[in-house]
Amino acid sequence: MKRDHQTPAPTRHAYPLLSLRHALPGLLAAVVLSACGGDNDRTVFVDRPVEVPVDNVAKGKTIFSYETFGNEGFWTDAMQLPQGIAAAGVTPLDALSLGLNVNVNALSSGTAAALLDALDQINNGVDPADTVLASPAVTLALINEGAVIGVVPFAADGTRKPLGSDTGFNPADTLDLARGDKVGVTCAVCHAGTDGSVVPAGFAGPGSVGAQVDGVVAEGVDIGNIFAAAANPLAYLPLLQLQFTSLGDATLGNGDFAGIPDGASVAEATAAAREYLTGSDTVTGERYYPVTFFDPTPDGIGNATYIPPFFRTDLAAPWGHAGSFARLNDFNNLVYTVALDPTSLLTTEGRALLNALAGPVGDEIANRYEEALRDTGVLPDGVAISDVLPYVNAAQTGLAPGSPAGPAGRRVDDDALAALKAYTDQLPSPAAPEGLDPGQIALGEQIFRSPRPEGANCAACHTPNPDDPVANIVVSMTSLYPRYNDDLLVLLPDRGGLSPVQTTLAGPQPGYDNALIVLDASLRGQPRGFSKPLLLALDSKTEFLHNGSVTGADSAEALNNLLDPARGEDAPHPFYFPRDTMVTDDPDGRAALVTYLRSRTASPAP
Repeated sequence: MKRDHQTPAPTRHAYPLLSLRHALPGLLAAVVLSACGGDNDRTVFVDRPVEVPVDNVAKGKTIFSYETFGNEGFWTDAMQLPQGIAAAGVTPLDALSLGLNVNVNALSSGTAAALLDALDQINNGVDPADTVLASPAVTLALINEGAVIGVVPFAADGTRKPLGSDTGFNPADTLDLARGDKVGVTCAVCHAGTDGSVVPAGFAGPGSVGAQVDGVVAEGVDIGNIFAAAANPLAYLPLLQLQFTSLGDATLGNGDFAGIPDGASVAEATAAAREYLTGSDTVTGERYYPVTFFDPTPDGIGNATYIPPFFRTDLAAPWGHAGSFARLNDFNNLVYTVALDPTSLLTTEGRALLNALAGPVGDEIANRYEEALRDTGVLPDGVAISDVLPYVNAAQTGLAPGSPAGPAGRRVDDDALAALKAYTDQLPSPAAPEGLDPGQIALGEQIFRSPRPEGANCAACHTPNPDDPVANIVVSMTSLYPRYNDDLLVLLPDRGGLSPVQTTLAGPQPGYDNALIVLDASLRGQPRGFSKPLLLALDSKTEFLHNGSVTGADSAEALNNLLDPARGEDAPHPFYFPRDTMVTDDPDGRAALVTYLRSRTASPAP
């Protein structure tokens, strides 16, 4: 990367909310990245119910919303997210358009009063743009009060700031980055919303204001645009879509994005990063980094996937769409130690992981990442990496690269991970929508459970009872995408027992397997494929499959499209009602099946 004399100030970005995603047919050589190997530990672990103290659930609730494990150093000093938000003049209306949510119970009395006054003005005909909702200063105040869900402020001494509603909150103590205040990120930014009791979703975008609701997907959250608002998005380089010099400038991702090139200036690379995070295919208009998606894998591939829910986690397994982790605590650790602080990849163990994955390509990722951090001033000249990085606070270090317990050699506190799981295990699944026809639900359940040809045979794969745990297995790619075997590009056939590095050029979704290219469940002796989702709270979704490739205007239409034989036998997940496209269509039966799926919810956790 060529160093600029001065990194340009961030510009203010538009926030498109396109959510479809398709694959890039060419430029596939970048898939020489492979599944995490390390110690080749492929033991299948199963989370078993354990007795958990009641106070552990309360501890887990705090961890879910406020525990950063030190990543505020990354997001403030490296990524410079709060600086970018301030420089871009992001207003509360902008924040809502990005899908961020505000916990009304965290607000100070003064901010709450100002918000309610603005809503009164709007109800009386005042343009929202003429209220405090259009003030960037209010956005910073919301962050400083800990009211933006999943965004956590810290004082210069390293302590978490009190919520605006806490008795210890000082209204005169604003967010002061120059003084040393910092802002971190927690899993709640993607896995929580609100009840919309103050400002409902749709007022200014998918974000809302109300009482916090944990475990649900933050539908409409635009992670790409949020990251692009940072002053230094190159700090997230390993999780962006790269163009690999070691592979003849090949890249892999969605649409026609050419990849972030090596050897570009800081300004050029930053512009390319923002194009990837916010841009869309010039032909289809579909986002490279779709809305309600997140990419936790540091592979230089554009393979963000749909954010899963985090309620009743006692019923779900394995973890990651590719089923790479049998245990939730291991998956959560990956997110904390890599996805929320990728600087762990520049430790000895992190570099060893990348090298074990892909040799020269892994080395290229690490070397380019170090260069980017030095060229943007995150790593000052002459300062050793180990003197600055990583930011995440690890309770264990030196773990074998690629091990499930800590793929990048680090693991956060096990007691905290256990408490977090105790909390999300008992989070209730949302209730079924009101007004569904009981007769249609009963007929749909019969179709769901019944074998073919009378039924859809869904229960052969998915749990018939919503209260039953999902089997901790992976469904093979060849079962989920029959065309997968038709036109395979195999780049690395021998990986010592792990799956070959391969992708498909066939069918209507050739990028359906993008999420498996680096990290799949062969790490633990399972096939290359995808884990089964919890079929709960489907009424909130308008996109289905891990890559969001089946969509609709609402959940009913999207589910109907998923189950409609018109998608064809060559499409991903070709399981329909009725199955045979030569059989006369049965929209009435399919509508009943859709109604049943929309009704599924689990009982309260025991």
